[in-house]
Amino acid sequence: MGAMPDGASPYDAIARLYDPWSRSVTEDVGFYVEEAVAAGGPVVELGVGTGRIAVPVAEAGVRLVEITLTVPDAYELIAKLATDDAFAKRGAIVGAGTVLSGAQAEDAVLAGARFLVSPALVPEMLEVGRARDVMTMPGTMTPSEMVRAAELGADFIKIFPIATIGGPDFVTNVRRALTHLPLVATGNIEYDEIPAYLRAGVVGFGIGGPLIRGELLERGDHAGLVANAKRFLAATRRA
Repeated sequence: MGAMPDGASPYDAIARLYDPWSRSVTEDVGFYVEEAVAAGGPVVELGVGTGRIAVPVAEAGVRLVEITLTVPDAYELIAKLATDDAFAKRGAIVGAGTVLSGAQAEDAVLAGARFLVSPALVPEMLEVGRARDVMTMPGTMTPSEMVRAAELGADFIKIFPIATIGGPDFVTNVRRALTHLPLVATGNIEYDEIPAYLRAGVVGFGIGGPLIRGELLERGDHAGLVANAKRFLAATRRA
């Protein structure tokens, strides 16, 4: 994924991700991942305690579960989820987050990650994504970084940290000029902010803390975690 025909514009490749008749752009798991983001569904960013959280969010219907590489034994956890039949049967796919180098990207893919996410624009991660045929979503803050990410073949473009740099208004202003970029809002998006981001034109969300509420985790409230994840998932679905 991310590769373009000779002479093609990066914006042409990005625009095709929105075309339901153009599934040749990606296939199998690759399309499944991109479809999940493009449908507005969240990428759930998991940190400490991910072993307990991954199953409830998958049970809720969240399809993209990101394990940040800041977590101890992150590669082992990715490998465990990548080979977990119950996790897969729920339609969930595991990926790696906070990828800051090509070496980390390679190790994550070898562990079983099917998508790669970074808080920054890391060209080496995008190179691995193209070579290994996994979805990539680099982090950006400025229009210049967003355009560069598209030129490098990013499948989706993460805006991080979105709240700090202007929230939905920032997205609206960027999309006046960069209308075809597949922008994903990330940085602990709150439930009541989701409609404004959808109106602004994002194609997906990276949601961490608000989806995985600390008090539910502390008391081991599995049903509460599932219900909260379902609530967020429903809010991100376009009518």
